Amino acid sequence: MTKVLLTGGSSFSGLWIAEALAAAGYQVTAPMRRSRADYSGLRAERVERLAKSVDVVFNAPFASPAFSELAGDGFDLLAHHAADIPNYRSADYDVMDGVSRNLLGAEAVLSAFAKAGGKAVIATGTAFEAGEGRAEAGDLAVSPYGLSKTLTNEALRHLARWRDLKFGKFVIAGPFGPLEEGRFGWSLFQRWFADEAGLVRTPLYVRDNIPVPLLGQAYAALARDLLTEAGPDQKVARPSGFVGTQEAFAHLLAREMAPRLGLACEVEAAPQPALTEPLVRVNSDPWITPGWPAEAFWDDYAAYYRRIAAAGLLSAPA
Repeated sequence: MTKVLLTGGSSFSGLWIAEALAAAGYQVTAPMRRSRADYSGLRAERVERLAKSVDVVFNAPFASPAFSELAGDGFDLLAHHAADIPNYRSADYDVMDGVSRNLLGAEAVLSAFAKAGGKAVIATGTAFEAGEGRAEAGDLAVSPYGLSKTLTNEALRHLARWRDLKFGKFVIAGPFGPLEEGRFGWSLFQRWFADEAGLVRTPLYVRDNIPVPLLGQAYAALARDLLTEAGPDQKVARPSGFVGTQEAFAHLLAREMAPRLGLACEVEAAPQPALTEPLVRVNSDPWITPGWPAEAFWDDYAAYYRRIAAAGLLSAPA
């Protein structure tokens, strides 16, 4: 069986990527940075669910001796989804510190992985990197964090290709769905369950919001392409979902959630602020296709927030 070593499996998108890889027939091992007892709240719930479909290894942060030992255990794919990104939304984010932290130990890990017969590496990117997002601002990164991810992923590409490993980049725009926290949808549901109109603070931004199960499927498809013997040596995947203004997306969520939750789910648009992000930041590979299980997804999404609200967890900041 094809073996995948996946970092970042306890994150919102990482869980769904892990489950999609397992469903595609891969044997997935997910190293965790900390011990089981150190995970709490929704992250602990994701870890527990993760353990039902993949092998979870605790106390094995990237580039630690424990991780390096795993990397030399004959995996076919290193799926590097984790990132060390504290304060990543800040304009004061330290670009070079971010690059240094995220590349720490990467050469040793990739060398051990290649020596043990590894075939391919996938690094997770963002639509806010340089050259991504189809933005009108050209090829510049949107933010210091976007620049940090650009430099990190370009370095990983070189380190992989120098070792004759195939390389893929998986570009993430805006995933949403069950087990999310602190995202755009979270802020809407907070107000809807309080019988208030959901507030869209940047209504004119054109963004790309993809149901997270489809994101996982897109990742598994990239893995398949890279691990196919005749597949490309390099490939970038840019899975796209619902593309439109954030106000339009809020109305889409409202239409789907109101009958399922029995709430008004009204939407209010604030005046668009003068911010530095490009008006448009989206991906290019459509994954909303006829036949995707829309009803089941919306049902699960509504059920998730009904449970979160009943448990009193929606007070956490968005």
